Amino acid sequence: MNRMLYDRHPTVVIFFLAMLVGGEYLFLPAAWPSMGWFTKLTALVAVALPYTFLYLAYYSDPGFVTPETHAYYMSLYPYDHALFHPGRYCETCRLLKPARSKHCSICKRCVAKADHHCVFINLCVGYGNHHWFLALLLSTATLTAYGGLLGLSILSGVVRARFPGWSVWPPPGYGFNRYLVAWSWAVQRDVGLGATTLLAALTSPLVWALLFYTLYHVYCGTTTNESLKWSEMAEDMADGYAFTRPMRRDRERDFGTEPSCSRWPVEPAMAVVATSDGQPPVVREGMPPLAGEGDWQRVWKLKNVENMYDLGFRDNLADIFVQEYAFGKLREELPFKSPRRN
Repeated sequence: MNRMLYDRHPTVVIFFLAMLVGGEYLFLPAAWPSMGWFTKLTALVAVALPYTFLYLAYYSDPGFVTPETHAYYMSLYPYDHALFHPGRYCETCRLLKPARSKHCSICKRCVAKADHHCVFINLCVGYGNHHWFLALLLSTATLTAYGGLLGLSILSGVVRARFPGWSVWPPPGYGFNRYLVAWSWAVQRDVGLGATTLLAALTSPLVWALLFYTLYHVYCGTTTNESLKWSEMAEDMADGYAFTRPMRRDRERDFGTEPSCSRWPVEPAMAVVATSDGQPPVVREGMPPLAGEGDWQRVWKLKNVENMYDLGFRDNLADIFVQEYAFGKLREELPFKSPRRN
């Protein structure tokens, strides 16, 4: 049980594959004779894509931070001095934590631009495979919607041949009980086609909802991990425990713990710190200095704090799908050499 909860295992991946294979095994032989050549071609593409993107998401490096890749991921994103502060050390990996990274207790490693650990791919979603995860969501949502609509179209044609005057939307004077009897007759006529059509129709809204939820995070310029951090920050602000002060663009920095990121077009304009006692931050002996200048001011709402990782939906999406997206700069200007991205 401990391994099921706290370690990587392929149980959910196997279940996901079994649902795909089993549903297609029941659906396609029954639906194939009723499909035209173009529908058959698009169906084959829709069936193949989820397997392709599942394989790519499963076998891609999500962005594991290792001694060999540490310098690269440290240079990939700047610290925002709100959610991510320089100088934080991962005791497990024994490495400085890059901005936007998170240590995964299941994968046992820090992951660059960590989004979440996904049981459906048995791996973290991070900088290296976020694009494949989005493609997997889109292809699975398309497959379930396509299968549900195609199955309903085939079944409705069968019902109309048996019950003249019937339509998908109950016509006037057509009783609801009679309408359900016609549907149940069609499902019982081919249980495999009927059951998989209902399964696809019921699960498709859930997959689409997950896709739009993920795209909403892209629109906001956050990951799932960062969204949770912002929620915690909002609670600290509401309780009066969060403080902010301005930061100069030409400030001095320790490049050993906060390397420059030439590809990122913006710099943090303010430092945000939450305290445990509701008092302004104080640097104690042995602690690194806090960023910013001037007096700390209490901040009450998230709208008063800028998310420097949100550069607009187009650039946010490009940063996921284009490796080392340079936001209009030439790639030759980037100062680091990247590991290969799958």
